[in-house]
Amino acid sequence: MEFAIQVGGGQVRHHQSGIEAIIEEAQLAESLGFAVVFVPDHYVFEVLGTVQATTPAYEMFFVMATLAQRTHTIRIGSHVACMLFRHPAMTARLFAQVDEASGGRVIAGVGAGWTRAEFTMMGIEFPAIAERLAMMDEAVAIMRGLWGEEPFSYAGRYYRVTDAVCRPRPHQQPGPPLMLGGSGNGILRRAGEWADIIHMVPVIGAAGTTTLEELRKFTDVALPAKLARVRGAAATSGRPPGSVRFASTVFNYALTDSPSATQALAERMAGLFGLSPEAFLRHPIGLVGTAEEMVAELRRREREHGLWLLAINFTNPQQIRDFGEQVLPHLR
Repeated sequence: MEFAIQVGGGQVRHHQSGIEAIIEEAQLAESLGFAVVFVPDHYVFEVLGTVQATTPAYEMFFVMATLAQRTHTIRIGSHVACMLFRHPAMTARLFAQVDEASGGRVIAGVGAGWTRAEFTMMGIEFPAIAERLAMMDEAVAIMRGLWGEEPFSYAGRYYRVTDAVCRPRPHQQPGPPLMLGGSGNGILRRAGEWADIIHMVPVIGAAGTTTLEELRKFTDVALPAKLARVRGAAATSGRPPGSVRFASTVFNYALTDSPSATQALAERMAGLFGLSPEAFLRHPIGLVGTAEEMVAELRRREREHGLWLLAINFTNPQQIRDFGEQVLPHLR
C-alpha cells in the first residue's frame, strides 16, 4: 500500500504561509517516504455547504508545476482536475508539460466538478450530473488523443478539435495514469472502462455539495459493491483483472496514544455521523487509533478491499511526521 498527502486546501497549520507552506508539506512528505502529493482544483473550498471564503485556493497546475521543480521523487497528482474548468486541449497541454518538468511523476486525476457554489460564483454553467459526465467523457477523449503522436481530430456535442497537436507530449507514454474521482454509478462504470485508478470519495456530484447523508452512506460495508461495479465494467470492456487500482481519502485523522483514547474519540465522533463507534473506526474517510491500531486497520483495508493508495488530510506538519515515522515504516 502507498500513501499520499493532500495539500492546498487550508487544512495544514504551521509557521509558513501561502505556496511556501504547500512546498514545505510536500518536501516533508517526500523525505518521509510518502508516494504522492495530491493537489485540489477549486476556485473556492467549502465544508458541508459552507464556503471557506478566506482560504486561499491556488491554481492547481501552478502548484503542480511548482512542486515539479521543488521535489525530486514524490509523484504529483491532481485530486481532481475539473474537466469543465478548462478547454480539454489546455488541460492536455498542462498535464503534458508538468509531466515533462517532473520527469514523469504526474497522476492525472480527473472529474466532472461538484462544488455548485464555485460554479455559481464564477458564472460557470453547472449542468445536471449526467451532462457534466458527458462533457467529461469528451474532454478525456480529446486529452488522450492529443497525447498521441499523430494530429488528432474529434467532433463531439461539447468540444471539437481538428488535426490538433500537443507538444511537448507527456514524459510518460501513452500518458500519465488516469485517476477518476468519485463513487457514483456513472463514475464507477467509467473507471472500469478507461481509468487506471478509481479514487473513491462519498457521492457529492449530484447534490453539488458535501452532505452528512452521503458521508454516512459511504461506509466500509458499501465498498465491495462499488468495487464490484468497477471490476464488472472493466471485464465488460475486455480489460484484464487488476487494471483499475483502488484509492481513497481520509478526511478525519487522529493518532491516539492508547486504545482507550481511540475508543473515546470514536464514540464522540461516531455520534456526529450517526454511526456506531465500530463502524466509524472502519469508515473509509476516517483513520483513528494508535500506531499499532492504524497499521492493523490499514492492513485490513488492503486485504479486504485491495486498497492501493490512501491520501490523508493532515492538519499540521507534526501529524505528517508522526504518521511517516510511526505508521508508514510498518506498511512498506
